[in-house]
Amino acid sequence: MTPLFPSSSQPDSRRTHITHPALTIYLACMMPPAVLMLPLLLSSFLLLHHVVVDADCEQAACGNLTVKYPFWLGAPKRPMPEPSCGHPAFQLWCSGHGSTFTASMRSSAIQVLSIDYGSNSFVASDTRLTGAGAGADAVCRADFNVSSSLALSPFRISPSSRAIYFLHDCNGTEPIGAGFVNATARCGKPTYACLGGVYDRDTLEPIPASCTFSYLPALASEAAAPGDYTRLLKAGFQLQWAGVGFGDCAACGASGGQCRYSNATAAFGCLCPGDGELRGSTCDGVRGEEGIVHVPVLTPKVSD
Repeated sequence: MTPLFPSSSQPDSRRTHITHPALTIYLACMMPPAVLMLPLLLSSFLLLHHVVVDADCEQAACGNLTVKYPFWLGAPKRPMPEPSCGHPAFQLWCSGHGSTFTASMRSSAIQVLSIDYGSNSFVASDTRLTGAGAGADAVCRADFNVSSSLALSPFRISPSSRAIYFLHDCNGTEPIGAGFVNATARCGKPTYACLGGVYDRDTLEPIPASCTFSYLPALASEAAAPGDYTRLLKAGFQLQWAGVGFGDCAACGASGGQCRYSNATAAFGCLCPGDGELRGSTCDGVRGEEGIVHVPVLTPKVSD
């Protein structure tokens, strides 16, 4: 029987010449099955990774809240991806258990109650006033200005909001003005409140120098009794974001792309199928097969 690998001592006429394809088949037969599975496992991993990354940016739900671009879901210990699913300011953290979940702005006390994507606005509240344990003490805790936490964000308080003014630590000095009512409730010190006009445009009579002054936005049109101020604070306020600067996600999606945000360039990008590259506002002119990983297959070549 002629050996597959004859020794060099055999005459040249009896040697068996192994072509490259035949050698490939022989080596493949001699390899352990685990080694042969490596290319398939690698391609499956890459495809799975592609699907998981895309799934992170898909429309999601947090309780009754629908989360989609420019908003996106993140997590406290999850590193910021590059590109990310949206601008960092629009990242929401979803928390809760059972059937109760709430969404809050990343690293802030602002809780998102509802989103109107058509008008680029959402209703929010401050957990310092509405969180667990606040109860009827929300008025007592209203000694800060919400605007200070929005100073560096792309959000602004809606012009339709009204202002609630609060006076604390008046040291027994009753504020002068028909609009102020004693809203102390269960506070350990007197607190006075007044529902004013349009937020950031309304003016008040001079505030007593002995009082600490704060004001917050509200959705309400009127408040008839002191107890209404707690209700108004819990109902929240409306915030808006500009329609420019965060890209045309609808146009990107219509062209077959997915909306992303590049933190490196601080700009919107359209993630296009095929090459997985960020483009401008759309993927027009880009062709490719999304999500397909090509694995080379070795086929034997019959020599003449």
